[in-house]
Amino acid sequence: MKILNISLDKKILDKNSAVAKRIVEYGKLVDKFTVVVLASENKEINLSDKVKVYSIKKSFCKIYNFLRLKKQANKILKSEEYHIITAQDTYFIGWLAVKLAKKFKIELEVQVHGFEKFYGIRKFLAKKVLKNADSIRVVSQRLRRKLIDEFKINADKITVVPIYVERTTHNIQRITRNDDKFIILTVGRLVLVKNIEMQIEAMAKVINKNLNVELWIVGDGPERKKIEVRSKELELENSIKFLGWQDNLEKYYNQVDCFLLTSNAEGWGMAVVEAASYELPIIMTDVGLASEVIKNGESGIVIPIGNQKALENAMIKIIEDEDLRKKLGENAKEVVKKLPTKEETLELMKKSWEKAMKK
Repeated sequence: MKILNISLDKKILDKNSAVAKRIVEYGKLVDKFTVVVLASENKEINLSDKVKVYSIKKSFCKIYNFLRLKKQANKILKSEEYHIITAQDTYFIGWLAVKLAKKFKIELEVQVHGFEKFYGIRKFLAKKVLKNADSIRVVSQRLRRKLIDEFKINADKITVVPIYVERTTHNIQRITRNDDKFIILTVGRLVLVKNIEMQIEAMAKVINKNLNVELWIVGDGPERKKIEVRSKELELENSIKFLGWQDNLEKYYNQVDCFLLTSNAEGWGMAVVEAASYELPIIMTDVGLASEVIKNGESGIVIPIGNQKALENAMIKIIEDEDLRKKLGENAKEVVKKLPTKEETLELMKKSWEKAMKK
């Protein structure tokens, strides 16, 4: 079986990244696994004897990017026979994959990691792409239900494959701090959908309750400047740390008291799994793996999307109740232990490809 993957994740070019390591494992399941990805440079690299990556230099013109991806994919598919094309989104990349699959008469797998910016032309394309897919791989049961209920997709087409996170070898060694602050950690891209601003607003309210709390924000993105300005307006400069992108998150997981995710939409929530594996209590909005992995009152606190008051109450409850923190952290760690192993995840991946081949 030979697979062509059209990707959006430029981290694949870093051989030491989690993404690249996952792709190498995928390559072991097939005869050949080729990736075309938009990145910062034109480059060809071999991740293994079975996995090759072609990166296309990204420009500001989306149409130009689309055409260059199309040109490279055409070149690869003309050079030898492939059996499956898999697309990492349901919008423009997905539409390109549909056209290529029809042109070269090969099967199409569509990966669904979520539906960010799901309106207008994106919504139109998603419906077309999913309709033409021979198999669909989703990261959560929530997305599976959405495809069945809203898109009327046949359940037999869908395979749920959670994103695997290495979680059994973590060294949980709490780092002793020289203060009595309660530290809350959030990790992710600073983009609108992550709704970090709600965390800033909630922090102002919580601090007004005379609680000694600090928020650490690990990540970067277009919303950072706006969030920093708002934190200054609320006089929170001494209570919020902007730490930027960090390669080693272990030291942060080992010295904070709670993990926070306030996204308006998530496909899965990989950072939540990582935090839970360090036995951290979780506060998160009802997105992604919420109710599937992190269950309200059992393995975390799940709040309604965009509900700042609920966030404030959850933060205060976590800060003031040490027994609750301990219970939620321990339960969260036990739950993520029961997620599919690497071997089980790879088998599910293979199952999705086999569905496409049968189709």
